[in-house]
Amino acid sequence: MRFCPPLALAALLLLPACASTGSTDLARAEADPWEKSNRRVFAFNKGLDRWVVKPVTSGYRFVTPTPVRTAVSNAYGNYGEPANFLNSVLQGKFAQAFRTLDRFLLNSTLGIAGITDVATDLGRPKEPEDFGQTLARWGVKSGPYMVLPLFGPSTLRDGIMTPFDFFIDPADFARNAWLSPGWDVRIGMAGGRIINFRNTLIETGADKLLADSLDDYTLAKSAWLQRRRLQLFDGKLPAEEDPFAEPTEEPAAEPPKAEPPKP
Repeated sequence: MRFCPPLALAALLLLPACASTGSTDLARAEADPWEKSNRRVFAFNKGLDRWVVKPVTSGYRFVTPTPVRTAVSNAYGNYGEPANFLNSVLQGKFAQAFRTLDRFLLNSTLGIAGITDVATDLGRPKEPEDFGQTLARWGVKSGPYMVLPLFGPSTLRDGIMTPFDFFIDPADFARNAWLSPGWDVRIGMAGGRIINFRNTLIETGADKLLADSLDDYTLAKSAWLQRRRLQLFDGKLPAEEDPFAEPTEEPAAEPPKAEPPKP
């Protein structure tokens, strides 16, 4: 069964009208009511990473020069831009949607199918959006924090939409219409995205940070929730959500004016 963007749009339009204000509440996720089962899945993911994903990624890093890895990462990022465009439209962020479309066209042409990120150099940074953010925009609550097999940290809302984010996007339909690839090619593309993401964790130092932590589960959850909150607010946290915001001082009340003496 293939995903159909018009059906997704219709489904979103049927959501409650209160969705226009969005839902950025992650309090239930922070409470982590499913911690016991989450830790089991987290341990499974660690084992899978240790014995399969990380060795494959290490081999990839060994045989692939840094410029090639950068080009691959850029290409995968460009491949996801149509999904960013679609989610921006569904969230009513039309100016952002057109900036994303402009970025995609620049990188797909001048950037040679996205292997170089010329759009960023020209002042058009990436503005990622996903289907979980779209549901949040339309008022769907986050639900509990959960750890997905292979995919890692998420919430109930985001977890339901993960298959749409990872396997399905508008570029996928165009490729299917023109090339009609088999499942071996599609699985290979998905595997490549996992390896590329794992390589990013190594290059950014997140891999070592988790390895040095006394409780890597809690660290991963905290880091993911902070990053997710920043994404839901488009990188601009309100003062009540920002733990590093300086408290604002209320202006001192003016003293009551003295009444003029009566004659």
